Amino acid sequence: MDEKDRSYHEAPATPRAKPSTPFSHQPNPLATASLPSIILAQWIQPMVSLGARRVLEKEDVWPICSGDACEALEKRFRQVYEPNRRHWFNLSPLAVAYARTFQTELTFVLITCVLYVVALALQSYVAQAILQFLNEEENLFHISSGYWLMVMMTLSSLVAVCALNYVFFSASRIGANMRSLTMSLVFDKALKLSSAARQDYTTGEVLTLMSVDTERVFLLMIQGPWLFMGPLSFIISVVLIGILFDFYSALGGAVVLAVVMAISAKQGRRIADFQKKLLKVIDERVKVTSEALQGIRVMKFYAWEESLAQRVEKLRVKEVSLLRKFHMYQVVNTVMLFLTPSFVSGVTLGIYVLIHHTITVVEAFTLVAMVNICRTALNQLPQAVAGISKAKISYARLDAFLASAEIDTQPFFLPEGSTPTAKSPLLASTNDVYGSSIGHGRISIRNANFEWPTTSQTEVVVAATESEDTQSNINSGFKLEGINLEIERGSLVMIVGKVGSGKSSLLSALLGEMSRTSGVLEIGGRVAYVSQDTWIRNATLRDNILFEQDYDAERYEQILDASQLAMDLMALPNGDSTEIGERGINLSGGQKARVAIARAMYRTGTDVLILDDPLSAVDPHVAHAIFDKCIVGMAGDQTRLLVLNSHYDLLAHADQIVVMHDGAIVGHGSYANVLAEFPSLASEHTDHKSVVESEDGKTATESPETRKSEDVEDVQAEKEEVIEVEKASAGRLIRAEDRVKGTVGAHVYKAYFDETGVNGWMVVLVISIMYCVGQGARTTVDWWPGHWARNMPRREVDPTYSGTTFGMWYLGLIVLCSILTLIRGVMMIESCMRSSQHMHDELFRRVLRAPVTRYFDVTPIGQILNRFSNDLDQMDTTLPLEYQLFFQNVSMALGSLVVSAFASYWIGISYIPLFIIFVMTGQYFKKTSRELKRLEGITRTPVYNLFSETLSGLPTIRAFRMEREFSARNRQVVDTNANMYLTYWSASRWLATRLDLMSVVIIFVVTLYLVATRGEIGSMTSGLSLTYALMLTSVIQWVMRSVDRVDNATTSVERLLFFREIEREDDGGEQIDDLVAGSHQMNAGSGHSWPWSGAVRFEGLCLRYRPELQLVLKGVDMSVAAGEKVGICGRTGAGKSSLMVALFRICDFDSGRVFIDDVDIATINLRELRRSLAIIPQDPVLFSGPLRENLDPFHEYSDERIWN
Repeated sequence: MDEKDRSYHEAPATPRAKPSTPFSHQPNPLATASLPSIILAQWIQPMVSLGARRVLEKEDVWPICSGDACEALEKRFRQVYEPNRRHWFNLSPLAVAYARTFQTELTFVLITCVLYVVALALQSYVAQAILQFLNEEENLFHISSGYWLMVMMTLSSLVAVCALNYVFFSASRIGANMRSLTMSLVFDKALKLSSAARQDYTTGEVLTLMSVDTERVFLLMIQGPWLFMGPLSFIISVVLIGILFDFYSALGGAVVLAVVMAISAKQGRRIADFQKKLLKVIDERVKVTSEALQGIRVMKFYAWEESLAQRVEKLRVKEVSLLRKFHMYQVVNTVMLFLTPSFVSGVTLGIYVLIHHTITVVEAFTLVAMVNICRTALNQLPQAVAGISKAKISYARLDAFLASAEIDTQPFFLPEGSTPTAKSPLLASTNDVYGSSIGHGRISIRNANFEWPTTSQTEVVVAATESEDTQSNINSGFKLEGINLEIERGSLVMIVGKVGSGKSSLLSALLGEMSRTSGVLEIGGRVAYVSQDTWIRNATLRDNILFEQDYDAERYEQILDASQLAMDLMALPNGDSTEIGERGINLSGGQKARVAIARAMYRTGTDVLILDDPLSAVDPHVAHAIFDKCIVGMAGDQTRLLVLNSHYDLLAHADQIVVMHDGAIVGHGSYANVLAEFPSLASEHTDHKSVVESEDGKTATESPETRKSEDVEDVQAEKEEVIEVEKASAGRLIRAEDRVKGTVGAHVYKAYFDETGVNGWMVVLVISIMYCVGQGARTTVDWWPGHWARNMPRREVDPTYSGTTFGMWYLGLIVLCSILTLIRGVMMIESCMRSSQHMHDELFRRVLRAPVTRYFDVTPIGQILNRFSNDLDQMDTTLPLEYQLFFQNVSMALGSLVVSAFASYWIGISYIPLFIIFVMTGQYFKKTSRELKRLEGITRTPVYNLFSETLSGLPTIRAFRMEREFSARNRQVVDTNANMYLTYWSASRWLATRLDLMSVVIIFVVTLYLVATRGEIGSMTSGLSLTYALMLTSVIQWVMRSVDRVDNATTSVERLLFFREIEREDDGGEQIDDLVAGSHQMNAGSGHSWPWSGAVRFEGLCLRYRPELQLVLKGVDMSVAAGEKVGICGRTGAGKSSLMVALFRICDFDSGRVFIDDVDIATINLRELRRSLAIIPQDPVLFSGPLRENLDPFHEYSDERIWN
């Protein structure tokens, strides 16, 4: 059988690992683990042992099994996925496909679930037999030896433990595979989204699908078994009550269970409604957070931190309000199901007593034992109900996304020998049958109309420089109409026109990014593309140029020289191995454009080269060199389309010029013909030509030595301008994600609960007391039936006895227990919600105030978004639930231990070594589990980084036909993360199995003692001790598991709290009002605030972007008089933008000062300084929302003033 197709339950023996070889270089033992090894989680023992000795690293984790890798999973999934098929009950196509993909594994899970419930039923039978044996009655098994009954109890408990652990190992593995599949499917779909679909799904929304919704898919598999075992245990419990008691008692219990399940289902629907609303708000918050981080430089220039912080906080208030309601409904559901066994016991007992007028102690505790069959399922059912509600919403969102419109560019690019026909609607209109072929490099557009989608309700953030025609046109439903254009192979076509005329839209139409509504479009051969908004990957400079192509040293050197990048390599500490930061932050605008040009030029086999105005980013001298060596030189045999918004002197070299206006081609032809038709181009041509001739004349009069010296100086200037990397880091700019190692400190828990506004430890103490009091009431409820039964014989002889009184007391205790349980749950949720809201607001503001050059330039946006999406979701939704379960399970375990030990102090003494073993096992395991969880969080960040990077470069990726390569890269990073994810959840089975086995030992000890001391202990004490000992089978493992899961969930808090450690910009300095009031410079009675006139003076200014880097400004001395208009020029990277950085104090000065109106700007409050200056940045950004908010985010001006 092929390894990829092997079911999870099949495997031979586990091999021994070589200790000298890192686990990452060894085969994963899970692939060959035997069934006993899987059930006992023995296959993962070497890693647990290693984690107990030292902190685990990535190389300490085995590689992912081939059957768990994305490639193998997708192969299985694609065979059964039918996205357009309607299923019964309107089931999700994706969910149905997952069920069919994993049907074999799911079948084994269901069979094992049945085995678990049957084992629990057998326990209750044996418990009754033991109680009958202790009371010297004939037991239903007719076994006279209590020790055989003890063996039966131990074996049934052991079977239940093994079955349950296999269920959840398999469920976690299937869930992890579904999670990986979902991530891969979402990524692949994002690569194909049409322009209309991209409007509907912003980056933030798609990131939510990748983070929150994929997690919901996994959690449904973890919680899903209880949706099957819950109803099954209810049925078996009711049947057993009917067999051992009577029909009417069983019917009463069934009615209670039915009512509870109906209410729980209704609660589940309400929870689903809140979840749907919640996800919409989360999408919006993540979107706004994402655009704030992506536009952080512009935000700093404009001092808009407060505005965006308030905007995010408003969304956060809505989110927390929905979270609070969501959790409150969950608490009500949890309390109801937690107390359902007591309700069932009360109703069943009441009916039985009413009918038979009596009940024995054995019958009372047998009833409790039978009801306890479904106790664990009832405790877990609230999570399962909430899980399926969340998953239902997530599946609907995923189905809608996977069904959204796709771009279909393949038919545009005709491979060699292909012939377009009417069968391809993208190549021919419905009324036109076209059957001729088109040669390589030829472009033919005939009577074609194209359009961008009309503005949707979804608001999107776009870079203001991103295809200025394209973006403005997207918002208005811009159209290209009546396009007719024939371009021959090898032609050089230049496209000109005013801003917004449709130049970039025409190129987008050629690439298939703009929808074609009619007509014919044909492009022969492969395309290379340089976008207007240069897309740079977070990789080395060489990798950006190669773009997944093989390295050819000779061709590579030629490309570097032709694109004018060769000299730039001298400025980089590690040459072309230097890592270029996210969005190319350590390159100037001109350098980014040249990297993009080099990438397009290096592409082999290209027939058509499309360039969207890349020359505007470089000066005339460099532009002409690139034009001569690249566009005319190396690409001379290709068909070239070049958009020009500057450098019009180059028009004379065009074979054909296309003039655009208002979405139409208004002129095209040779240079002479177009110039005659549009004489305005002549004056622009003359202006550009004079500049170039000036440059060329200057160059001609210089000696070769002088020119060489100047080139070196230019490169050195670029070196100083570029935000360089530390040489010691081997060219790596982006720092590795911070990872805390070792124990999650108590300070993290305290910091979390401190955010409630009260001392954290005081909050924990009060909550602990409330849970202990509630458990005391719950134990009293379980004790009362035995107490009632023991007093039942008084009915015939004691006139003071009243069954009604006992019944009312029982009812009162149940009501009291319900109220206390509800109060403690509400207290926990309210504490967690307050902490979550306050912590987010504080940390988000902290991030916004971080310095650009020392933090944002070296930290990927995906890393920050990972914490404000996935980690925040863990803190918002998972942590409150885990804390609630932790306190609930601990109080239940303490109650169980105390009650079961109540029979004898010998039992209590026997618990001491068991308790020590419990704690030691938990501590031994927690080291491994905690580090695996941290490694999972760290390996998750590259998934988001790649996703964010890919979405921003979609047009380029699709133009180069690189979808397959990026999909493969995504599968690689998803597999890395999935491996950590699956290993973490598999490791949790190691702990659960050992704790369950120890709980079996407790059952053995208690049963052995009761059998050995038969007749020495009262029947009521024996019954209560045995009942609670049986509860320990599930409760003890849930306690230690809760400890582990709380610890791991708190790592998300730990990761968020890291933001407290990042440095903040120095906000120091005087407020402007205070400065003005005390300044003698202000003209008396002028009434103007600072700056008064605008005189600027630099004195010996030295500036570096980070302490370890070279100076980018060296002793700048300059004065600008008030009212002067000054042009700052210089070659690419000379330091022009750095002067603006200094004026706005984007980074601290190394030395020197800057004065505005004789006021040292270092003495002015940073926010006031930036708000007093105005700038049009090199890379402006528009934030989503109304245009008015982009103009006046603080609502300081009237509409009239803005219009005027």
